[in-house]
Amino acid sequence: MQSPFDILGVRDDASRREINAAYRKLAKKFHPDVEGGDGDRFQEITEAYNALTVRPARGAVEARRPARPVAPEPEEAFGPRQWLITLLRRHTFGALAVFAFLFGLFLLDWGDGIHEDFTPGLLLAGSAAILLSVGFFANRKHVYVDLPDAVERAIISVARFLFDMLVRVYLMLVLVFSVIALLALINWVKRHFLHFLPMHF
Repeated sequence: MQSPFDILGVRDDASRREINAAYRKLAKKFHPDVEGGDGDRFQEITEAYNALTVRPARGAVEARRPARPVAPEPEEAFGPRQWLITLLRRHTFGALAVFAFLFGLFLLDWGDGIHEDFTPGLLLAGSAAILLSVGFFANRKHVYVDLPDAVERAIISVARFLFDMLVRVYLMLVLVFSVIALLALINWVKRHFLHFLPMHF
């Protein structure tokens, strides 16, 4: 007795798309309404298709197939190298933060003009590296995907930090100037309308 896979002419591990394509091809060929069609053959094809596409029937068909031997996966020894890789994967952002900070200090020391010529570009690059280390440290609880993604996360974190600092400075300046303007207004009111009060509290 032929299996549904043999009737449709597909492999035992055929995908749903391959099964659908094989069924459409055979159905067009053997449909009773087509000239030269075969009703019995078409019914056999339809039953085989239903057996492979309806879940309970597909499970029964697969249960009758011989199981394929699966090779056991070799156990990987957990040595110092594997321990180091696992540690770096868990703490990649922290390691990047430390590396970027030390690299930034190296650039600042190299470009400060004490031991070598004064190089503003190195000072700028060192400052950027230290800011980047702050961004890496802020993302230390995130899962590391790859280096471009880590750098992008760090840049976004630094940008948010700087924006937040600018907003705080702006609000402080607004507060200071508001107090100065209020004191000036009070002094003007005292000078023009409240002559009986002292000029200064």
